[in-house]
Amino acid sequence: MFFPGKTIGLELFQSGVSFVMAGGSKSIPHIEKYDVVRLPKDVIKPSLKEQNIIEPLLLKEAIASSYDRLSTRNKRVSLSIPDSAGRVMLVELETPLKNKAEGIDHVRWKLKKSFPIDLNEVHLDYQVVRQDSAGAAMVLVGLVSKSVINEYEDVVCELGLEPAFIDFTSLNLYRLFSSRLDVQDHLTFISLYRGSLSLLIFQDGYLDFSRNKFLGTVVSDPARLYREINSSLVVYSDAKGGWKPRNVSYYAAAEEKDILREMLLEVIGSEPVLMDTDAITNSSHQQIDRKFIPDVLSALGAASRSLR
Repeated sequence: MFFPGKTIGLELFQSGVSFVMAGGSKSIPHIEKYDVVRLPKDVIKPSLKEQNIIEPLLLKEAIASSYDRLSTRNKRVSLSIPDSAGRVMLVELETPLKNKAEGIDHVRWKLKKSFPIDLNEVHLDYQVVRQDSAGAAMVLVGLVSKSVINEYEDVVCELGLEPAFIDFTSLNLYRLFSSRLDVQDHLTFISLYRGSLSLLIFQDGYLDFSRNKFLGTVVSDPARLYREINSSLVVYSDAKGGWKPRNVSYYAAAEEKDILREMLLEVIGSEPVLMDTDAITNSSHQQIDRKFIPDVLSALGAASRSLR
């Protein structure tokens, strides 16, 4: 079976893989088909510097079998990899830049004294978040070790697939919800997904704060979740002269959403808004077992990058 014009997202996570074939539009993607393979042990151990894929044969077998069940000839996939495999941060560039290459060099120079690995061995890219009339800019930087990114690319390419885009799990999750969130100029979006806590704060329609922290399982340690959320918001508030969060939205899987809600309610003092997934379930062209909904979100967000 061939699905013309459809795009494919593939998420590689610690204990499995998730494929989504998507249709619709970039802002309102829907699932044509999906497949999830959960493995009995971790095949990936995300790390900034160390080897990430610890069970390459198991991972390749899972990818190959899952892809076959999509019944498509499309080989181009948008890849979602664990947040802890790299770093995402906001960086201020004070001087105007002539081109992208000069911008990358400038970012490397700004980070070289504070980053724990040789930046010459890092794949780095950025996106301009905002820019003033003098040319100074705030940019969102994503970076990952060349050896680490090669691991993920190689395991996909060896199966005859072609990585079209590569991005981090939490960013692809946000991408999936962004069309519903972008209508607000002032917004805080917090997610707890695949063990990572992600905080994004937008002011006047621009991203102004970004933090991602791997916490692992938080059900048994809600105090740590509270500390991480509170400390991040306090740091930002102090930097912004007493800023108070408003329009707070959040996402977490069923087993963690109540804990995240309780922590947010305690920290911000008002009811946060849960990003529901009913629209995704209801618009899917393949009936979705609800227990798999969390497993397909980042892959769907990745697939949406190639939609129009």
